[in-house]
Amino acid sequence: MLTPSRAIFMNILDINNDISFLTGADTTDYTAAQRLINVNAWYQKVITMILASQDEWDYDDFNKTDYPIVTVALTTNRDYPMPRAFTATSKLLKIKRIDVTYNGSTYYKAEPFDSGEMGSGLGNDTNTDARFDKAEPKYDLLYNAIWLYPKASSADVTAGATMRIEFLREPAEFTSAEVTTGTKEPGFDTPFHRIISIGASYDYAMALGLPNTNHLLQLTQDYEARLKQYYGSKDLDRVRQFKSAYIDYN
Repeated sequence: MLTPSRAIFMNILDINNDISFLTGADTTDYTAAQRLINVNAWYQKVITMILASQDEWDYDDFNKTDYPIVTVALTTNRDYPMPRAFTATSKLLKIKRIDVTYNGSTYYKAEPFDSGEMGSGLGNDTNTDARFDKAEPKYDLLYNAIWLYPKASSADVTAGATMRIEFLREPAEFTSAEVTTGTKEPGFDTPFHRIISIGASYDYAMALGLPNTNHLLQLTQDYEARLKQYYGSKDLDRVRQFKSAYIDYN
């Protein structure tokens, strides 16, 4: 009986060895510091391609040990600044969903909207909030902050008013210390690990005008096309059908 084997993967040591193989350069010519910059640049590029093409199987880096979900205690402010990171390890890229509870127990899905849609004047919070319902909250992503409608009152805050946020985040980039240990893998599916070493090799070849520059470019383009197709149809259990919308006119 055959024993299933683990798919071939690449950790950071394998990636560096592959870069040396593809470029013919050692770490004197293609320094470890420059390799790390290019490797992480391609890591980030892969994640943006995944997020742009993914189906309903939402991606998150395998190296993360938590989920990209946070809860934020509400205040009586309208705006909740989104720093580059909700936490030190969760650098936000996109908001997926926001739910709000004003009484600390019953959550309602907050719907996105744009303040430009409002035909009436802004500036008086009491008048503005009168146009919104706490059972149908809305939010506007404005100036690197989440603007909530309606605002929470002091009584809501005391009751435990909270905003729950699901988001998509940056990958767990390689560090110089991890390059030394050589055990960390890219946090996406194994068949596409090599795109990082090929991409970093292409950067080097392009900078020096090496003869294999175009070949490396073709390899990156092949990986990119297959990666987008793969992540665009990963959730095979979700059958998509076109149906007419049901409208109840009663």
